[in-house]
Amino acid sequence: MYKIEWDKETGGIVLKSYVTPETLGISPRPVFWEELDLLKLNELGWVYPHSQEPLLWACNKQYYYRGEYVFEVKGGNIYDSATVILQQGKEQLRIQPVDVKEMLYRNKDFLFLLESEAIEFIRDTYLQYASANRSTERVASNQLDYNMLLERAEKRSKKKMAIIKEDCDSFDIVPIEVAENDGKRIYHATKIDRFLASFSGGKDSQVVLDLCTRAIPSTDFDVIYSDTGYELPTSLDLYKQVQNHYTSLYPDLKFSTARNHAPVLSYWDKIGTPSDTHRWCCSVMKTAPLYRMLKIEGTNKQARVLAFEGTRSEESVRRSKYKRIGKGVKHDVVINARPILEWNTTEIFLYLFKYNLSINTAYRIGKPRVGCLICPFSSEWDDMIVNKTFPNELKPFLSRLEKLAISRKIPNWEEYIKGHKWKLRASGKFMQTNSKVVFKQSPNELIAKVEGEQQNFAIWIKTLGKCHIKYDNNIAIGELKYKGLIYTFDISYHSSDKRNYTIHFKNISDITLIGLLKRVLYKSTYCVQCEACEVECPSGALSVYPKVSIDSTKCVNCFKCLNFHNKGCIVADSLSMTQNGNEKLNGISAYGTFGLRDEWLNEFFISHKDFWSNNSLGKKQVPSFKNWLKDSEIIDTKGTITPLGEKLSQLYQDMPDVVWEIIWINLSYNSPLIKWFVNNINIGTVFSKKILQSIYEEQYSEGYTTFKYSLDALYNTFVSSPIGKIFQQKEELTKFEDIRNPHNNISDIAVAYSLYKYGERHYLKSFRIDDLYNSNDGTGIFIEFGLDKNILDKALRTLDSSTPRVLVAELNMGLDNITLLDDLNSTQIISSLTD
Repeated sequence: MYKIEWDKETGGIVLKSYVTPETLGISPRPVFWEELDLLKLNELGWVYPHSQEPLLWACNKQYYYRGEYVFEVKGGNIYDSATVILQQGKEQLRIQPVDVKEMLYRNKDFLFLLESEAIEFIRDTYLQYASANRSTERVASNQLDYNMLLERAEKRSKKKMAIIKEDCDSFDIVPIEVAENDGKRIYHATKIDRFLASFSGGKDSQVVLDLCTRAIPSTDFDVIYSDTGYELPTSLDLYKQVQNHYTSLYPDLKFSTARNHAPVLSYWDKIGTPSDTHRWCCSVMKTAPLYRMLKIEGTNKQARVLAFEGTRSEESVRRSKYKRIGKGVKHDVVINARPILEWNTTEIFLYLFKYNLSINTAYRIGKPRVGCLICPFSSEWDDMIVNKTFPNELKPFLSRLEKLAISRKIPNWEEYIKGHKWKLRASGKFMQTNSKVVFKQSPNELIAKVEGEQQNFAIWIKTLGKCHIKYDNNIAIGELKYKGLIYTFDISYHSSDKRNYTIHFKNISDITLIGLLKRVLYKSTYCVQCEACEVECPSGALSVYPKVSIDSTKCVNCFKCLNFHNKGCIVADSLSMTQNGNEKLNGISAYGTFGLRDEWLNEFFISHKDFWSNNSLGKKQVPSFKNWLKDSEIIDTKGTITPLGEKLSQLYQDMPDVVWEIIWINLSYNSPLIKWFVNNINIGTVFSKKILQSIYEEQYSEGYTTFKYSLDALYNTFVSSPIGKIFQQKEELTKFEDIRNPHNNISDIAVAYSLYKYGERHYLKSFRIDDLYNSNDGTGIFIEFGLDKNILDKALRTLDSSTPRVLVAELNMGLDNITLLDDLNSTQIISSLTD
């Protein structure tokens, strides 16, 4: 929050409320003797005490003593030590600890303001929601639903509104900016069942816990620690210290530990190793056990929770966009309150020093952040520290990675693990499984062949509606009631244990129902009872462990257990790429080395009727261009222009960029090469041909040469069309490196087309904005363009109010629902917005 300067007298820092020439560009972390020992500074000629106080400060990997830059470290990974590079004249230093007492005295006013404001925020938030609890009965007795009134006011005014409480105890509804500018207290009508201080063992959650004890009665909130099975030994030790400390001060304060019923490595076997694109471990090992523990006793219903958490803006670009209070960020029933959102790292440590709170030893040995023993989001520096300090605890996970790399015949497997390339894996690739479901769809019917079903289909189908199944030896006949209609199906069993079968749904054309049925079959085929979907159930109907059961008397058929994740199941999402994958990326040779060029497209649109018999393309270029057009859905397999192609040809002269946006969307679905690119190169990622080649080699065991040639086609497309420079999918950084940036100047037409395309591909007519930004299946507008959420929000509001209306966007009161119209498809949406 505040600016930071070095304080050479104390060896510490001093906070400022304004920028000066001495202001640091980054908030430093304290460095203790344990980290210097780990880096072997004591063997390099440095002399320093083993004191409780810090000795130095670090900004990233540069170290400062009393404001002077003294050394830096380079390299370091899970196998190798970092290299220490001492600055000239700093080879032999006698270090004195930071005068913490004086440093704290010099910063006392700023620290007082920081903690006072945070305590006020916690207390105010608590009181507002606690009063909402007390007023629930009063509201009910008066038959006055404030949230309903608020929603109606927002629909009328098209503005974000707030309920405020006046001095005379009356209520009013005004624009939220008016309420904030006038300093009015905003009234919350959401009932909270449990107040919670989330504790992770890290410094931020430790500060939040201490602030909560100073702001809230200890009888009114709980502390829950999620033991993921990956925990650092120092975090487990700290939790015991913290529990002992606060229970001695507040005997009524309740501490609990949440754990998944199964060990984490068992899920590595079932789901695959976590990756940066398939980070299942947080949902399964942390979030699900935590909120499962918070269910309302005797009902199995998920409690409404307000969690005070230690999230800070400084930690990442994504978190910098967080609001201080977030509703339904990860779960509909959870409100996240962030008291220290704007604090910086240095201020966190000053608070810990001021109140003499225990510090996780992991910080003292050099870890900038405390998390799991091994993580796809950790740095090579973190890996080095963990393996040097906790080799025995890390060994089971590291050994598993080594065995996987060796079994996959990864060349230079040590470099593969050192460089964190294992985290690039997008799925449970190379996993062994006996479960599989394959779909065959034709007009008005859906057929699925299931092998090795893990959970009974008859149980999971209850989430869709009332279902009756009659069994007769190896055949079953069923009826499903969905939205007032009866759908029949039959099941033919291939084995006596009924885990292998073919199921056939007849007379079914509702694409939403087809999508839900697929998710039910994914869940019944792959479910390993990970608990992740159970906490999404708002009514308490679903129970996953020790066995899967659904109470039909409680199920409200909201489908949240099916729509919370791609394919409705974390395991299915992970395994699907494994089973549909190959030893090489098929289909990329169809383009040769030729990209999709703007001049070719222009020529085709002008004379598409006789283009294939009369064009300016070379002999080898024609088949490449034909494959590009087919994957763009502009022509069919016979080379005839499609209805979409006809529409794009009409728009091309006046709206060429819109046409190319739609082409890029379709290529992201249909082109193996483009689909691979958008799924492996995230927005903001620097890439080169060499980097792309290395990623491919990590994923596939064959086809390296073909892929190398295909990269020429990819790069030629970027250069010869608006996709590269105008859409910013390839912006040049250096001669050999480029970066993929977001295309935020996107047309509303392309936004609408992308949304309808997403709905058609997933058989959905309604979904959330968050579904697009948390997608693991490689589809949606964020995957395609990296579109900023705020830009999408504006486009949705425009499309919602357009004439004719092309979709319904519910974006108020914490909602982010998108509903597509039943009578429109992706091609028709273009005509609707342009005719």
